[in-house]
Amino acid sequence: MEGPASVFQLPPHPTAVKLPKVETPRDLPTVGVTDGHSHSAGPHGLEGNVTSAGVREQGGEQPNVWNTQPPSAGPPQTTTVSPKLFSGWLSETHPDLKPMTKDSVIEIKGQWDDSGHALHNFGFNFNKINPNAISKVSLANTNVLIVDCAGEIPTSGLEVIRNFVANGGYLITTDWSLDNCLARAIPGFVEWNSANSVSELVDAAINKNAGESGNADLLLNVVPRAYWKLDNKCQMVKIRRPDAVTVLVRSKRLAYQDPNRTFALNDRGNTALVDNIGILALTFKYEKGRVLHLVGHFDNNTDLAFNNSLPDPAPRIGISLRQAIAANFIAAALKANPHPIASKN
Repeated sequence: MEGPASVFQLPPHPTAVKLPKVETPRDLPTVGVTDGHSHSAGPHGLEGNVTSAGVREQGGEQPNVWNTQPPSAGPPQTTTVSPKLFSGWLSETHPDLKPMTKDSVIEIKGQWDDSGHALHNFGFNFNKINPNAISKVSLANTNVLIVDCAGEIPTSGLEVIRNFVANGGYLITTDWSLDNCLARAIPGFVEWNSANSVSELVDAAINKNAGESGNADLLLNVVPRAYWKLDNKCQMVKIRRPDAVTVLVRSKRLAYQDPNRTFALNDRGNTALVDNIGILALTFKYEKGRVLHLVGHFDNNTDLAFNNSLPDPAPRIGISLRQAIAANFIAAALKANPHPIASKN
């Protein structure tokens, strides 16, 4: 195990933290390109050989909403967010959450993401390990595994992760952990579609029916529309099992760059295909366990690590939508199979 973990001590009756009064805009625009330090003055060209030209529809087809270029880019919305806002949101959303052991949440280090930054801000107690240590540690008292991007897990570790989820564990994977870990450890549900994002903020919207199939607990105290920070070359997702996978959040801008868009445009009436492009967050159940994958990172941002800058604060809640969903997932895991801290008496 590496380094001390923060202590998760939620008060029995937490004092409500005053959240910023930000109205949810009626038509939230997509925001622009940023490398984490600066932004462009205006809209940018889309990648993957996609241009602003519309895709020609075959005769007799009805007009398709995805045949229109997404809104033009605007300025980034980076702001300073205190850790008290994260812990306050968690206390407000999950007042019944009990203190847990340090083994309840295990973060597997990655090169590009650092979930520990956000975990500290929320006040979660956790342990951080190297990828090659996953097959050597006991997971008997572990509720959640978080595999940080890039998710380069040894083959022996992939089997450990698969068995952990099959036996009731909860798994979070971020960005490149899709191809390096999730698609290999639990194959047949989702995979990388070989396309990548650019570094930008995109529009994010809760997908219709996302709260069904037992997933309403992942959307507690969130907002329906927000921004979502993507780093350069985030892996876009292809769903292999639409009957089993629930898309939680989608982006119109990312959908416009998604290579599966052409297939969706050629579809005649099957809206499920349209719902499965431009994916930002998804979840599915595997045997007794549960999986959450985020396109992008759990951390505040790769270029903003270990400071209080947040590039995509959501209206009303102040923290990012991606972080709120991940925290809800962790809370759901802790409530599903709690491991109370042992009494010192």
